[in-house]
Amino acid sequence: MASFFVNVVLLTILFGFSSLTDGFGRHSDKTDVIVVNNLSPNIMLNLHCKSADDDLGEHSVAFDTAWSWSFYVNFIDTTLYWCNFWWVDNNGKSRQEGFQIYKAKRDMKRCHHYCRYEIRPDGVYGFTGRTEPYLFYKWP
Repeated sequence: MASFFVNVVLLTILFGFSSLTDGFGRHSDKTDVIVVNNLSPNIMLNLHCKSADDDLGEHSVAFDTAWSWSFYVNFIDTTLYWCNFWWVDNNGKSRQEGFQIYKAKRDMKRCHHYCRYEIRPDGVYGFTGRTEPYLFYKWP
């Protein structure tokens, strides 16, 4: 009976570590997240993205350019990245917003390995295989 439990623990550890390296099945490919600044010409988008395990640091993205990163979704589909965004709008007003930029249970079907987002003054625009973006999250 003890060997059964040891085997279960070993298999759990094996599956857990495999999802961090190259995974099995649907987790074998990396997921790319791309964030595009579509606020307005001459407005710099600042962002800080992180997960529970990875702090990606602060970045500044010029208008109509992008910043991206790649990762493996964990075995139990709980991978979550959060981004804080801040900028100064055309009226000189500072804005700060936050968004769960990648949530495995939400995004694995919607944008499985390639999740592109455009940051605009009214919210976050996403893509779902369509050529035109749609308002995915409206700023509060």
